[in-house]
Amino acid sequence: MSDAQYKAALEGLDAETLALLEGEDIYPSPGPEINSTEEESPVCQRCHKLKHNNKLTTESSPQFLRETQQYGSLDFLKTKRDPLLVVVIDLTDLPSSLTPVVKMLNGNPSARIVLAANKFDLLPGRARLHEQRLRDWIVHQAKLTGLPTQQIQWVSLVSARKGWGISGLVRRLGEARLPTDDIYMVGCTNVGKSALVNQMLSQGGRGTTGVESAVARAYKASVKKRYSITSSAIPGTTMGTIKVPLHAFGLGHNEEGEDWMKRRFITRDRFLIDTPGIINDHQLVHQLSAEDQNALNKSELIPITFRLQPSQSLLLKPLVRIDLRASSEPVMMTVFSPLEPHVTKTAKLPLDPFAPTGETGVAPIIKPNSSMAFTLGMKPLDGTVRVVNNGNPLQASVDLSFAGGGWVAVAGRFDEADFKVWLPNGADPKAFDVRDPPMLPFEYKGNVRKFFGSGHRVR
Repeated sequence: MSDAQYKAALEGLDAETLALLEGEDIYPSPGPEINSTEEESPVCQRCHKLKHNNKLTTESSPQFLRETQQYGSLDFLKTKRDPLLVVVIDLTDLPSSLTPVVKMLNGNPSARIVLAANKFDLLPGRARLHEQRLRDWIVHQAKLTGLPTQQIQWVSLVSARKGWGISGLVRRLGEARLPTDDIYMVGCTNVGKSALVNQMLSQGGRGTTGVESAVARAYKASVKKRYSITSSAIPGTTMGTIKVPLHAFGLGHNEEGEDWMKRRFITRDRFLIDTPGIINDHQLVHQLSAEDQNALNKSELIPITFRLQPSQSLLLKPLVRIDLRASSEPVMMTVFSPLEPHVTKTAKLPLDPFAPTGETGVAPIIKPNSSMAFTLGMKPLDGTVRVVNNGNPLQASVDLSFAGGGWVAVAGRFDEADFKVWLPNGADPKAFDVRDPPMLPFEYKGNVRKFFGSGHRVR
């Protein structure tokens, strides 16, 4: 090439490749090239609507997501040798948000796993004080789902919304990662993988050692603008795999010094790879429209305790109904859920169509906007749930957990209690689970609330 041809070819290269060819530092100093006026990467209409209007231009049903997402791209993880995985789980939705991932990885004992328990900020404030107890409980749940505990490198409690625990997670990944490793971000839909990547971009990047803090801040802002990923509260936002260079998080090879300059043309960059969310059919949120999903309360879960007598029901509108059939003493039921709680007499609700002869009774009159209207589209699960008290009235015995709908801690002075659980028509019965031991056995006791009507919501 002539000098003119060479310069013309350079003009078509991106900034990083140009810096490598010219032997320059790929991290520029503060200036116009990394200031706030730098244009963001163009996005499609779907991503723009999700990012700025929180609206979906396509369907969000499990069937549609299966047809469009690149699930074939995850098959290699089943047999890949020694992959390093960040398994993102929803701390408020265990074991439901972990079980599908364990099934996908079944048969790959060489996988190294860092569990990132997202939505830590949704737990009650006093529960967040006991981090090690929560980590131990998460490992126990992972063991129950079939994940060998020796594969778990670390459990990080994080909040992608508030940025809690992100720097610690990045540090742990740096310790667990080998020089030849890519990092794969996997998890179910709506657990916050993409939001977590964006937080890692904000808090990662070049350190401040030997560099002015202004330079570091400017570089982090440039990295976030360049590599940020579209995230939203709607399941299935990420449709395919997305690669982000590890050096954007401060995890790549050392890009400075004489050694790097010698090997820069033969060292392949490594990536953090964000993958499509695994569809979890058990999640009850799939029973709601996208608008109703956005309307769900996403702030800290404030535990509210209800005192139920036999022949009373607890509703978590509009997805869950729990009937207390029999109990030797009143049952204290503490709600940890974004759904609206409501207590009513079981006799006011639709009757169990599968009840034995003599228990069907007479169907009551249905009033608009009544509790019965909310439960008409529900069906009872087979059998009843029997809970045996652990003998300690100050500690919850079990959790009645609902995939994507929170949980209810059961406590009190009763010996045994029988419950009937109802879910929406079409919901997978596996959306309901009895967790023993309970997640927050000591935090169950909120204020016992007197029922004032259905207008009160969990805030």
